[in-house]
Amino acid sequence: MAFFTDTAADAQSQPGLLSRIGTGFVAAMIRIMDAQDRSPEVRRLEALSDSELAAMGLRRDDIIRYVFRDVYGR
Repeated sequence: MAFFTDTAADAQSQPGLLSRIGTGFVAAMIRIMDAQDRSPEVRRLEALSDSELAAMGLRRDDIIRYVFRDVYGR
């Protein structure tokens, strides 16, 4: 007696391990590229004095969080 299962439909509906790893890798690379695009803004804010940052409502420790506020959800 033979047993046969057609798994082609399952393979199409569920991405495989390599596909999920690849998707995660691409997403990580996109986040890295976005981070590099924001470095001029970080440098600009770091060049400001503490009083200038305070006028913006920022502390020096908040610069990264401020620049990446869309990522951190703040």
